[in-house]
Amino acid sequence: MTEFAVTNASTGEVEQTFDSLPAQQIPEIIERAHRAVGPWRDTPIAQRAQALAKVGDLFEQRAEELAGIIGREMGKLKSEGLQEVQLVASIFRWYAEHGPDVLEPTELQPQGAQKTVVEHEPLGVLLGIMPWNFPYYQLARFAAPNLLIGNTILMKQAAICPLSAGTFAQILHEAGIPEDAYINLYLDTEDVPAVLEDFRVRGVSLTGSERAGASVAQNAGKNLKKSVLELGGNDPFVVLDTSDLDALVRTAVGLRTSVQGQVCTSPKRIIVVDELYEEFVAKAQEAVEAIRVGAWDDPDADMGPLSSETARDEVVQRIHDAVRNGATLRTGGEKLERPGWFMSPALLTDVDPDSDLGCNELFGPAVIVYRAEDEEDALRLANHTDYGLQASVWTEDLERGERFARRMQAGMVHVNEHLVTQAGLPFGGIGRSGYGRELAEWGLKEFTNEKLVRVSAQSF
Repeated sequence: MTEFAVTNASTGEVEQTFDSLPAQQIPEIIERAHRAVGPWRDTPIAQRAQALAKVGDLFEQRAEELAGIIGREMGKLKSEGLQEVQLVASIFRWYAEHGPDVLEPTELQPQGAQKTVVEHEPLGVLLGIMPWNFPYYQLARFAAPNLLIGNTILMKQAAICPLSAGTFAQILHEAGIPEDAYINLYLDTEDVPAVLEDFRVRGVSLTGSERAGASVAQNAGKNLKKSVLELGGNDPFVVLDTSDLDALVRTAVGLRTSVQGQVCTSPKRIIVVDELYEEFVAKAQEAVEAIRVGAWDDPDADMGPLSSETARDEVVQRIHDAVRNGATLRTGGEKLERPGWFMSPALLTDVDPDSDLGCNELFGPAVIVYRAEDEEDALRLANHTDYGLQASVWTEDLERGERFARRMQAGMVHVNEHLVTQAGLPFGGIGRSGYGRELAEWGLKEFTNEKLVRVSAQSF
């Protein structure tokens, strides 16, 4: 049985527990969401949009409280928590402002009829399965577009974030979204297949591990349900040239250690051309060693605790395993002997691209730098992965950067920026990073019935 509890990542103390949902109650809850589809779908879209805009207002009004909740639950620094709250507000407002126009029927060429259109209709009840690293943003990314469409949502949040999940639902209901249109579930993991088997549930979106994604996709496929998966990443950050190496190094290290490195789109493979490599590594070591580790609410901290003891210990162990297999640990990578789930940020070089850390995502604060012989070798290393979430290239020659970016294999590619997400930009990957898109108009239509309507005169 899944244990839902707030365990303060900065102290290791359990502060609050929540009962999981008894399996026998699942059919009744699905029925509630199913009955809510009709009234919510028939609510004028302007009214649904107004409710979403109100959610954005409420998030901003409660920003300090909301940042404090996730700081305790999974260790996010207060400054990063406040940024997440603002991002959530912007997502709800984007859909409130732009969503109704996107959902207008799409007129096609008549093609022999009097009129031919595609209408974008809701599918019905959807299941969301979301992770702990962005406790509000992940929910918003799925909930905002689908609530605007007229779908209803059953939401399973990660077990270590039960308080933020419940608070998110309360805010939505306070903003005017019916209680049965968005239902927060403390759902045991082993009961997920029972939800997907129910004919009233029409689709599922999961952000999480590859193992969880494969399991959910298998169950969804077996039951003919639409699925969207956003899984891990081993994202490349390619450095081709710069006139300000100090600033670029600070940017790279800061992005990699943001949220303690626990971000799917974190730059996990920093690939530097040969002429910059040695100086880049030396400056990166200085930057990593200057990072101040502290509690989520420590105003002087640059990096907080990892989300759980298990997560911290796995990251440390995999770093040590990499060293035994030939990698060079330049600094850090050790468990800190203090309450909570703290470790020192690490810098590694000489990692074999075909080794565990070279091939598989490391969800923690480890800056890994690779040497590339030249631009072509950098591209080879960047594309040497089964993942394909986000990628970036850094150069002062924008035409060079765009040419390089177009040859990178990922769902999202950036020139001179990384770790980017905005409401108006599609988000998603390829390969082992999953499939489907969230956010912007692409996320708005993932769970719609794209219904063709043709009107023709009688002619016999």
